[in-house]
Amino acid sequence: MRRVMNSKLAVPLIILVLLVVVIFALVIRWDDTPDVARGTPDRPGGGEVIGTSTPATPEGQLAAWVRPVTTDPQRYAVAFGTTIWTYDSTVHTYAQWQDAVTIFADPVDAPDAGRVARSMLPYVSQWEELKVHNARAIVRDVTAATTPELQALARDPRAPLGWHGFVVRGTQDSVVDGETTRMARHLTIGVICRPRCTFWSASNELPQ
Repeated sequence: MRRVMNSKLAVPLIILVLLVVVIFALVIRWDDTPDVARGTPDRPGGGEVIGTSTPATPEGQLAAWVRPVTTDPQRYAVAFGTTIWTYDSTVHTYAQWQDAVTIFADPVDAPDAGRVARSMLPYVSQWEELKVHNARAIVRDVTAATTPELQALARDPRAPLGWHGFVVRGTQDSVVDGETTRMARHLTIGVICRPRCTFWSASNELPQ
């Protein structure tokens, strides 16, 4: 009888302990959530949430490296292009640049997305060469537009839910050894919004 009573008492205690653990985890997760406004998915205008750079940019981070928290895939695509085309070898490391690009991807939605996002950056050897010459670059006039080919892919039943494709273009001004060169940049990017947007895939090739 004592064993039965002990087992009956143990069950509520276990449930109570589990409840405390769950509440504690939720509180921690809530505290870790970025301090930005949250929109509602059923309100397209008000549901868009845009991340902005903080007044005091963390050391090693560029102000242009902003991953927006948004439901607008076009804005998300523009932000990704801006991040991969903006650098300053005198301010940040290659690893910091990789981190800034990786956070555009969600490993839950696409386990390989982070690796693909990082592949859009220069190779490590190229970065070391840029450092030797104190190279830096900014990008302007960044746009994201869809194409008939990408629209057809979005309508394909095999496409992931919430997938959007864009061609991102921009003009990059690079400074190497004090000399400035200007170059047109482009990439093709896939973004998924469910409803918040995340990076899916990218390529330097234009859609065929």
